[in-house]
Formats: sequence, structure tokens, C-alpha cells
Amino acid sequence: MTEQPITVIATIRVRPDHEKAAIAAIHDCVKASRLEKTNISYQCHRDVSDPPVFVFVERWASPEALSEHETTPHFRAMADVFRTALAEPLHVRITREI
Repeated sequence: MTEQPITVIATIRVRPDHEKAAIAAIHDCVKASRLEKTNISYQCHRDVSDPPVFVFVERWASPEALSEHETTPHFRAMADVFRTALAEPLHVRITREI
């Protein structure tokens, strides 16, 4: 039996003085993540009514694929930027379609 893919929904709030760095890191990570063979889709959206909020919607082949993604240089680079750029802790949900 093949394991069902997972969907990650992650929400961040970026400090206004770190917006440019955060957006650059997000763009780089999105582009590189889409090239990973276990990635099904990877998007980041900006909240229209609350612009400092960004929502990632990612689909991965498995939980192991997500764990592997979190070790990649592009993910680590984005995480490094987020260490100082986030106004509050990120919120992550890992889901499966019903």
C-alpha cells in the first residue's frame, strides 16, 4: 500500500523591518522546493487583509519527504532568515486529505 501524501499548512507573521529579507528567502525556497522530486506542490500566499501574514501550502509525498526537505540548503537558509524576521512563532499543521 502506498502512503498517502501530506499537506503542510504553515503560517508566519513577518516583522515589517524584515519584510524584504523574508520575501527573498521565501521566493528562493519556493523555487528550489518545487524541484525536489518528492514535492507535489509548494506555494506561499500573502494575506490580503493582513499583509505581514504569509501562508505556505505544501504537498509532499510522505512525512519522510517533508523531513528530508527540512535538511535542504534552501529550507535552512529560509529558516535562518526567519529566526530574526518572525514577529511570532510559526504555526504548522500537517494534514492528510479525507
